Amino acid sequence: MSRRRRKTGRRPKPKANPPPPSRAPSVTFAEFLRTRRWWVSGGLVLLHLLLCIALFEPKIHTGGDSATYVLLAESILEAGDGYALALEPGPPEPHTKYPPGYPLFLAPLVLLFGRNFVVLKLLSMVFTALSVLVFCAYAGKRREPVPWFLLALAFAVSPGVIDYSRWMLSEAPFLFFTLGALWMLREDREDTGIGRHFWLGLAASIMSFYVRSIGALLLVAGSLSYLFRREWRKFLVHGAVGAGLTLPWLVRTRLVTGTASSYLEEFRLQNVYSPEAGYLDVGGLVGRFFENAGLYATRELPRALAGSDSTWAGSALVVMVGVVLCALVLFALVRVFRRRPDAAALYFVLTGVAIMLFQSSVNDVRYLVPLIPLFLSYGADAATVLAGRARRAATRTLVPCCFAAVLALVALGAHAARIPGNLDMVARYAAGDRYAGYHPAWRSFFEASSWVEENTPDDAVVTVRKPRLFNALTGRRVKLYPYSTDTDSVFQVVRGTDYVLIDAIFPTTQRYLVPALQEHIDVLDVVHQTEAPVTLVLGVRDAVPNPDP
Repeated sequence: MSRRRRKTGRRPKPKANPPPPSRAPSVTFAEFLRTRRWWVSGGLVLLHLLLCIALFEPKIHTGGDSATYVLLAESILEAGDGYALALEPGPPEPHTKYPPGYPLFLAPLVLLFGRNFVVLKLLSMVFTALSVLVFCAYAGKRREPVPWFLLALAFAVSPGVIDYSRWMLSEAPFLFFTLGALWMLREDREDTGIGRHFWLGLAASIMSFYVRSIGALLLVAGSLSYLFRREWRKFLVHGAVGAGLTLPWLVRTRLVTGTASSYLEEFRLQNVYSPEAGYLDVGGLVGRFFENAGLYATRELPRALAGSDSTWAGSALVVMVGVVLCALVLFALVRVFRRRPDAAALYFVLTGVAIMLFQSSVNDVRYLVPLIPLFLSYGADAATVLAGRARRAATRTLVPCCFAAVLALVALGAHAARIPGNLDMVARYAAGDRYAGYHPAWRSFFEASSWVEENTPDDAVVTVRKPRLFNALTGRRVKLYPYSTDTDSVFQVVRGTDYVLIDAIFPTTQRYLVPALQEHIDVLDVVHQTEAPVTLVLGVRDAVPNPDP
């Protein structure tokens, strides 16, 4: 019997499991933001446009400036009229208050589409979308990806910016050019000579001046920044070219009105709607400064953070956020000025002082719109500095992220509350209600304007509180009654017109116009009356045109 062969040797090693398929290394959110920054910027622009569309208003702004810009765009297209308005009887009068920049942008659209206010408003949306793109580049300097993204998000959804994407006003292009200028001026700090950034920043600054006169402060800020850095050649070239290219508008204004700016007179008046109150002295200007500072911090800045017509703007939470933001910005500015102020800091302070010294009776969120990028940037800088004192590195990133996230959440929450009502208004407008969304008193004003357009001669002249808006709506020549308690001087203007409109909107109508009409009721006839709130159109018997003084 054969023996079994004994197995010898070692057992064979079990086969090793095959290696798992190679996986791409995971990409963090911060790394994605760092490598795809322009893609992310494009996404923020898209989000901005979606919110602009959801909050779009097809109706015309009631302030009168929108109508003025359209009329000025038409004057640019009219051969021989020059830059003038044909509001009152007689030849067109050269216009000096609003520079021609924004009307020049509107002119091609007016040529193609006429007074189609919906189409003309789209220009503002284009400018705010471009501003989002510029801010993404401006805010990205020396910031970590996540804080940068949240800060850019806060700007892209900013109600203060989006609100002025839907109006035919100069805020949107002014925001774009000022932000572009500040971006280029900052980039120029790294250039040793006069190069591309210098010229682009100077060109954008000059363009901002021709969009809004207060853009002159941006030119001053740019020149001063070069002076403080002792870059003498840049200082001289920037000042000389800037002054030389803005001088034509200032000289024209001086020749027509006798003053370099029509705004200077308004700064000195106690109340632009009550000229008889006289002018402010130095003490009055100081008092106005602090009064305006309080109003802008607690009323207008919250409106910029939550929306001009949002109920959120008056809430204690949003007001507190606005006050904290002001404190952070002041902290950041003090740190900047302790070293060497740059163009952005100088521009912010100069513009802030100008706003604080302007008429309290016309305070509005619109004056803060071009400063929103700087409010966000300086607020984030202050939050970063304060967080830098923490021991943990995570905290130093978390604090500026929380700052920007709070502003973005406030904005998005306010939008969510407003969008349904706005979409309902747009639906009613599309269904044929062209006065959808207006206050009843404004609805009466527009209905009376429509009656005047349809039932009065083309050469009729009307006394009205909103002359520019009324002219754009009706095509009739207009006169504005004086803001005076002298009833004879008020009625002298009325007597030179064919009709007079008594609105239910403005206190000045009851204060100045109605008393003058009551004293001369025997030469007036009611020719049209709207439903409540009542707006009256009165005919003036035997109107006597009076020559301009």
